[in-house]
Amino acid sequence: MTHDSALPDTPTPRPTRRRALQTLGAGGAVIALGGLGAGAHRLLSAHLPGNAEISLYSSTVAVDGDGRRTLLAPPSGSGSAGSADSSPRLEPGTRLLAGTPADSPAARRADSFVGRAETWLAEVPDDFADLARSAVWDLWTLSDGLPAPVAGWSTSWRYIWPRDTAFCAVALARIGHADTALDHLAHLQDLQSADGWFEARYSPTTGEAPDERPRQFDGTGLALWAAAEVIGTQSGSARASARRRLDPLLMTSRDALLRATDHGTQLPPVSPDYWEVSERAVTLGIMASTLAGLEAAGRLDGEGAERDGAEAFRRVLVTSFGPHGFQRRARSGGADSALAFLDATGSHGIVGPDQLRALRTSLARPAGGIAPGARWRRDGVSWTPSTSLLALGLARAGDADGARDLLEWLDQHRTRDGSLPEKVLADGSPAAVAPLAWTAANVLLTLDALRES
Repeated sequence: MTHDSALPDTPTPRPTRRRALQTLGAGGAVIALGGLGAGAHRLLSAHLPGNAEISLYSSTVAVDGDGRRTLLAPPSGSGSAGSADSSPRLEPGTRLLAGTPADSPAARRADSFVGRAETWLAEVPDDFADLARSAVWDLWTLSDGLPAPVAGWSTSWRYIWPRDTAFCAVALARIGHADTALDHLAHLQDLQSADGWFEARYSPTTGEAPDERPRQFDGTGLALWAAAEVIGTQSGSARASARRRLDPLLMTSRDALLRATDHGTQLPPVSPDYWEVSERAVTLGIMASTLAGLEAAGRLDGEGAERDGAEAFRRVLVTSFGPHGFQRRARSGGADSALAFLDATGSHGIVGPDQLRALRTSLARPAGGIAPGARWRRDGVSWTPSTSLLALGLARAGDADGARDLLEWLDQHRTRDGSLPEKVLADGSPAAVAPLAWTAANVLLTLDALRES
């Protein structure tokens, strides 16, 4: 998926990730850097029979007083939140390393960050209060001092994905951090190519793509959608100022979307999407993100070209993907969790909550979450980005009960240090990277949608 894809069941061209297999050290409570390389895990998972066995690379990320991040190894025993814990490794209720002075620079920044979210947190139902606070801390640990959030802190995830940043920015704006959200989107604005495309990911230090994987068209639409959402949280002069600051991103993305779809009348270009594998046909994920951007442009400007382009492309999506049940591709590929992108990004009325709820069955995995798609490798793994995206789609589509059910599942499958992992194995154990920024953002946005319902 976004960062560490197991191979789908159907044959695809050779993956672009080229990492060597790394192994986790058996001893020590703290992992200094990284875990299993993303590309190596994909190659390994291609040979895994039945239910996969994947390590939990870290239980969380701890930050010391100077802002240095450390991956904390999972405590011995069960990895799930709620298990008996070992000796303290974090300051209680935080992601600060145990013993971090309260007056240290990082502790002061953390206090300010969480403090500004307190008004929002106070409105979260009690049964999700700890989940919400943990997700806020996860976002802080993966963004503090960086130009935009990195996906995770393990080596192969320590990059900025435009898609993830879009969702993180919207979540940050909703919980009281519109200024930080604008900073992150302004960074995407600086990274965007003149033709409106984005690379799959970027180094947070150099701003360069770390490898030669293909560019992805979903970032264009999602960045425009996120910008419109963040601007929409502002009013008066702050709204006008935010609009001016992000105007290059808005205009470049809008023009790219209209140009690529001939003003909404044709399919967008073939591109990898959140599965991050080479494609030979346009996928539902690219369609949904393109529509999200076009409709956002229409809401922002309300002018004929933007509005007409969005309406035309909505018809293209419905007539091309709708007759065969909104599968991954227009006529094939099976169910895809990208269906949830539609309602999650405000493209309502294309599918109903019942079609979203059906993903719980068609994409079900043994532990209770979902896989990215029906053709995804059947290794028993639930993916929290897809599961949390479905929760967000259901919440914004008006299915509060369905969204709460998924939030409860996510809450129950956090690590023992409270972070949301990337994967959950068939036996319910959290696995791979923790925390994961996109999942944390989706959880916060789902809670926000429920708060407003």
